[in-house]
Order: sequence, then C-alpha cells, then structure tokens
Amino acid sequence: MKPSLRGTLAPLLAFLFLAVCGCSEEKNTAPPQAAPDFAATSIDGRVVRLSEHLGQVVLLDFWATWCPPCRAALPHLVEMQNAYRADGFLILGMNMDKDPQEVASFLERNTVNYPILPVEDDVRRAYGGISTIPTAFLVDRQGRIRQKFLGYDRRIAQEMEKAIQALLSEES
Repeated sequence: MKPSLRGTLAPLLAFLFLAVCGCSEEKNTAPPQAAPDFAATSIDGRVVRLSEHLGQVVLLDFWATWCPPCRAALPHLVEMQNAYRADGFLILGMNMDKDPQEVASFLERNTVNYPILPVEDDVRRAYGGISTIPTAFLVDRQGRIRQKFLGYDRRIAQEMEKAIQALLSEES
C-alpha cells in the first residue's frame, strides 16, 4: 500500500517549519550556570563586555536580519528595553549576519534601542553553538543564565517578559 502524498508531506512540512522558524521554547531545569563572558565591538564602535553588566538583568538575543521570527521579535524587544531599562534591564543584540553592510542597512530602516554586537564563532560556541535563531539567553544580576528561549511567537514573548519581570524583582 502506497502512502498518500498528503500523509507524507504534512509531517515533513511541520518539521521544516519548526526547523526554519525556531518556534519552540526550551526552559532550563538545571541549576543556573555562569554566562560565558565576552567582549565585542558594537555596530556603533563601543566595546561591550558582558561582565561589565553584572547587577543588571541582560537578555542576549542571537538573531540575524534574514530571519523572519527575529524580525518579528524586534518591536517587542525594543518595547521591553524601553519599559525596563530604568529597572536595570539591558538587551544585547547578538547579530549573526556575515555582511556588516546588510546589518547597517537593516538598522537604518529599523529602530533598535540597544547595542548590536557582531557575533564571533568563539562566542557562538561558548553559548552552545546557536543552531536555531532567534535564541535568547536571560542572564540574572549575578551573571548566571536563568532561562533560554528558542524561537519567537506570542507565547514566547509573554513568557520572556514574565521571566524578565521576575528577575528584575529579585534582590541583587
């Protein structure tokens, strides 16, 4: 008996959609681990070190200009940066594009209110290889990774914001 084309394509299309969009979430259940430190030069020429932001809650958002879910997340990230900056929150946009001109052009057309850092391979490896984007790591005031988010959709956005609020309300 031959499998139907519809029966074969549906699971394959679902798998490809999730693989391309990264629309899933992974929560850490292990004890928090120290976020690997790094130094990177932002698009506007400033050197940024993660360790300089101890005492703040930091969201490391690994993204690229060509990634639809990454672009969809951008307005929400900008909004969260505005809403929580005064409470000690910072987003670091960890850009994975290969062409700096493409990033510059994208940033001319889109408002971003947080540092954008080109990601080097050693930083990608330090954070587990980053095979799905967007991938975001939520780092607490002590510099520990508290949560990891894979993909972006409305549910992930709500959970991300709730987790940020919880960390901001924790004692230093």
